[in-house]
Amino acid sequence: MKRSMRSLATLAVGCTFAAALFGFGSEVLSFKSSYHGEVGRETLIQTSRIAVYLILSVLLVFRGGWPGVLAAFLMMVVATAIEWELLPVALGFAGIGEPAGYAHRFADFHQPSYWQWAAYDIIGGTGAAILARCLIMFAHVNPAGPRDE
Repeated sequence: MKRSMRSLATLAVGCTFAAALFGFGSEVLSFKSSYHGEVGRETLIQTSRIAVYLILSVLLVFRGGWPGVLAAFLMMVVATAIEWELLPVALGFAGIGEPAGYAHRFADFHQPSYWQWAAYDIIGGTGAAILARCLIMFAHVNPAGPRDE
């Protein structure tokens, strides 16, 4: 494995961990915000989560080119899978201070399927990575054609 691919893989693992950790924290905060009735905060929290995913995807593209796009796709799939698996844990973690209240408020909570949960994140993050790579490629194209010097 070349050094650049090894560093891209290391960066992808780090980005995946960061995305999953940030996603877990945003789920905890979303549950807390919903429990306390703070309308509109969940949207801001989830928007910041998606923004972090997109930034990490574009970072991988800037580091790795087309292999970075693949790394961004894999990061999105793995990070959302970890976040989805930890969703019940996030609910339990949010309710540490008031477990009975959270159990009553979220009694009818059921975990959505993985594809309902992650489809927009994966499509959006991978789409942003492909768009970033295409824009990088187009930045090196001279629309007037090659210059004769």
